[in-house]
Amino acid sequence: MNKFDHTDDIIPEDIYKYTKYIENVKPGEIVEGKIIEVTTEGIYVDIGSKVDGFIPKEEFGDKDLQKMFKPHQFIKVYVVKVDNDNVHLLSYKKAKEVELSDQYKENFERQTPLDAKIVSKISTGYKVDIGLDAFLPYREIGKELRQNLSLEQEENIVFKVVIKDFKLLPDKRPQIVVSNKLYEEIVREEIKSKIFTKFKEGDEVIGVVKNITDFGAFVEVDGYDMLLHISDIAWYKVNHPNEKLHCGDKIKVKILKMDVETGKVSVGMKQLFPHPWEEVDKKYTVGEIVKCKIKNITKFGLFVELEPGVEGLVHISEVSWEDKNPNLQKMFKPGQEIKVKIINIDKQEHKIALSIKKVLFNPWEEIKKNFPPGSVHKGRITKIMPYGIFVSIKPGFDGLVHISNISWTERISDLRKKFREGDYVEYKVLDVMPEQESAVLSIKHLFENPYEKYNVGSIVKCKIKKVLNNIMVVKLYENIEGIITKKEAIIDKKDVSKDLKSLYKPGQEVEAVVISSDETKRRIELSLRQMEKILREELIKKYSEVKHPTLKDILTEE
Repeated sequence: MNKFDHTDDIIPEDIYKYTKYIENVKPGEIVEGKIIEVTTEGIYVDIGSKVDGFIPKEEFGDKDLQKMFKPHQFIKVYVVKVDNDNVHLLSYKKAKEVELSDQYKENFERQTPLDAKIVSKISTGYKVDIGLDAFLPYREIGKELRQNLSLEQEENIVFKVVIKDFKLLPDKRPQIVVSNKLYEEIVREEIKSKIFTKFKEGDEVIGVVKNITDFGAFVEVDGYDMLLHISDIAWYKVNHPNEKLHCGDKIKVKILKMDVETGKVSVGMKQLFPHPWEEVDKKYTVGEIVKCKIKNITKFGLFVELEPGVEGLVHISEVSWEDKNPNLQKMFKPGQEIKVKIINIDKQEHKIALSIKKVLFNPWEEIKKNFPPGSVHKGRITKIMPYGIFVSIKPGFDGLVHISNISWTERISDLRKKFREGDYVEYKVLDVMPEQESAVLSIKHLFENPYEKYNVGSIVKCKIKKVLNNIMVVKLYENIEGIITKKEAIIDKKDVSKDLKSLYKPGQEVEAVVISSDETKRRIELSLRQMEKILREELIKKYSEVKHPTLKDILTEE
């Protein structure tokens, strides 16, 4: 770009000022120039040469050039390359580095702590900004900074360093190596000599609140900042430190921890007072009705405050007897005072379970009277779960028919194939438990237990339903089936090698004895072999009881 393209922007005095330097620009020089134009590609600068100078935007990274520089602004630049036919290549950054080299050399000699911020990551460490570019090797990263780098985004961390190595390059720019580890060692020694000799953990000291953050406050004690974490302000939850503290407040704190390695000192306010949970079991008892204030409303319940530092939970299931899924946001509001009944206290876990509905009469007591065990009723199916169906006993109150109480004989894998929500079913009440707020119902108990009829030793007539290679399935009664294994189906030893299909046919009626009856497995085993043995034994017994005539009886008869 030729400078005379911008003659409208330059006053006559400037033209005269710069014309005498037209041929004196040399690489490596630092010259003053006037910004002509700030573009998306970089900055054009008039340095008094017959052509303009140019600073590429890449030199500034992601920074907004329009905010940093303005047309007509005078700046110092470093001449990187002279090109009288096009534009001179300039560097604002290098000019700054050369000019500040003496200052940073003094910082190096005095071991002055400097603020550093990560610019980019390289193979052996980090490129950091300390006002100039510097190099921070991995080995010079201290323990605390290493932990912070693993927890936060690197570009957001500002940390302290000291210059460990300082050299001037041939172009007069400084080459700087910094160390965070060395800085931490210097600070650690200062802390040891000042604070750690005067105070110890457990000491109660007076300090002034110097700074408040989201996570706590810094309290100055004898000129040294100590951290009061938000969780150590009070035994109860503090949403923000400014609820309890203000900058300039003089407060009393207790020293909780003094870390010689990091130099950190932690203090607390709440530790000056006993923990409120220490007396909870003496102040409150299970079954007691107390007043409390709603602190927070969640999807699963209400968190309430019984006293500062002591909170309890009213689970959503403990709000209403009738409504299983109440809208807590509509029913309650934070700060509202309510009555609750204490249903459990866990002092060790700092948990108190509370109930609103148990302050009132338990309607399950009335249900127990109106639905005694053994009574038969009809109700609507309200919910179908893999483990059973819920049936309405009365509006707002359901009982459970467990899947095991559906049928004596039928194996049900999917209840939704057998029932539909909204259908009415007849059921028998097995038990009502007011304390557990539940009722145990049954459909199968409406009928006689077939497994009591077919107990071990019973002789039954059955019809062969299916004949397989090693087992037969027989029908005993309606949906009740039994099995006869090949071992128990072979009556004559000569038939052992024969296939069951050659000995028995579907539809054939047989008489067998029950040898196993398992209600849980819904399995009845029978035996033809043992049935034959029983019949044989009965015949032997029958004929052994027949009285044979004696010689006397024969002679007498003659």
